Amino acid sequence: MRLIVDTQGTRLRKAGEQLLIEREGQETPERMPLNVLEQVVLAGRGVHATTPLLYALLERGIDVVYQSQRGRFGFRLVGPVAKHSALRVKQIQVCTNPNQALALARAMVAGKLHNQAVLLRRYGPALNGAGAAAIRLIAEQLQRAQHALHADALRGHEGSAAAAYFRTWPQLFAAERWGFRGRAYHPAPDPVNAMLSLGYTLLLRDIEGAVYRIGLDPLVGVFHTLDYGRPSLALDLEEEFRPVIVDALVLRILRQRLLEPTDFTRRGRNCLMTDDARRFFFAQYEERLQVRVRHPTWQQQLTYRQCLQRQVEHVARCFQGREAIYTPLLIR
Repeated sequence: MRLIVDTQGTRLRKAGEQLLIEREGQETPERMPLNVLEQVVLAGRGVHATTPLLYALLERGIDVVYQSQRGRFGFRLVGPVAKHSALRVKQIQVCTNPNQALALARAMVAGKLHNQAVLLRRYGPALNGAGAAAIRLIAEQLQRAQHALHADALRGHEGSAAAAYFRTWPQLFAAERWGFRGRAYHPAPDPVNAMLSLGYTLLLRDIEGAVYRIGLDPLVGVFHTLDYGRPSLALDLEEEFRPVIVDALVLRILRQRLLEPTDFTRRGRNCLMTDDARRFFFAQYEERLQVRVRHPTWQQQLTYRQCLQRQVEHVARCFQGREAIYTPLLIR
């Protein structure tokens, strides 16, 4: 499990094989066994962890992520990098080979577009003719993406499908009430985009952690262009999971009115969650990762968190040449 601590003034320390959470004004600390943790997230500069605890976490392969209270990534602490240097060499060889990289990128983008179309079909009764047209357009772009001749063309198909996909969203909830006019990035101009951006950030951190643990380099990918500090491989692997984890979660929150526009505040042009809303969203995201689905490749019931790890392992085998084709997680 992942532990997220964002209450300022909190101190984390180690006691035996347990992590103790000491909050200001709370006499008895909360206790958590170290062996159940996969990641610890410390949000804000007022959350502190002792050195003995950090050593214990890193020795057990539990990475520690520092971020702002609003979810902006700061840095992460990880234990010794996996000693699989041959795997990273294979990764770089594949990612710098245009044909091999393109084959992997096509499959990843196809997975995203497939999952976007399936998610929209689930809301069929709420969509009018424009929604059906968007699903057809996504299907067309999926077909073209599978035969794209170069990465720029593939990005064009992915972008066209994403634009059609998000054009349907205002039909699925009270968009005017939420001030939603379409997908927008930094700064998030409305609560819907604020939830999407936070969800994608959480998802990226989970995938990046899985990439580190297996010994791959998260900065070297096949679809997202290489840039200083950009976790291109983690972003590549995130694509197929965005619709099924984050988008599905945000739509459920909106349609079931689990949060309200009053749960958000504005700082300049940026729309931000209140502290309580952010904690609620964190909890809902963690619950989403525990949802079980039947993985089409392994024909097993796995949680989405397990699927993340399996897909990272799968792409590692593709880099090594042990598996010829990358198969994304496709929902039904």
